[in-house]
Amino acid sequence: MRVDSINHWDIAAETYSEENNQGRNFHSQIYLAAVNELLGNVKGKYVLDAGCGDGFFSLELARKGASVTAVDGSDAMLNIAKRKHVHHNLQYYNMDLTRKLAFEDRFFDIAVANMLLMDIPEIESFVFEVARVLKKPGTFIFSITHPCFFLSDWEENKNNIKMYKKIGNYLDEKVEELNFWGKTLHYHRPLSKYTEAIEKAGMYVSSLREPVPSRKSIELYPEQEYHYRIPSFLVIRAKSI
Repeated sequence: MRVDSINHWDIAAETYSEENNQGRNFHSQIYLAAVNELLGNVKGKYVLDAGCGDGFFSLELARKGASVTAVDGSDAMLNIAKRKHVHHNLQYYNMDLTRKLAFEDRFFDIAVANMLLMDIPEIESFVFEVARVLKKPGTFIFSITHPCFFLSDWEENKNNIKMYKKIGNYLDEKVEELNFWGKTLHYHRPLSKYTEAIEKAGMYVSSLREPVPSRKSIELYPEQEYHYRIPSFLVIRAKSI
């Protein structure tokens, strides 16, 4: 993986972990609701949590009875994970997710990758490795920022209400620097690149979700109502056969 990508996440790790608050912030709740729905019951399953970050979701899976192997390329993230999110069913490893994974073939029942694939410079080798380490049949669930809309700015009406987005050059792959928790790199690629990678790895898409906030969330955060107009996230479930 690009060294600068990992270096950025090492620097941003503490701020990310604090502001994400174990997946309880507004935006995380949107996509995690869809991820958990697609996961279903994980008790007794061997789960790979790829790009685990500070480990909050790895811990959630372990508490639900899964045997979880959590991997990330950032030492700083893993140090936080080992400090904050520990469970006897959970192990952490540092791995470059753009290279061959250090696991045997057909070992895991499920692989999960939350907010990872748009943060790595190349996805085909990672998706191929996921297919390799999954049992047949197996399940791969990943969440990403919505590639159709994420990098476009909101257009506001005269009352400063976010109404719509203008989309341009969507098919052009590019790298942009973001600054949510510190500088990180975002690799934009169209949705077709994700589905092509899944197909090339011998898997197929069994479900695609564009989650929006719950009514309860909007009641708590009415200023976030615009998330109903255009989805910010995409959640895909793929199956290995």
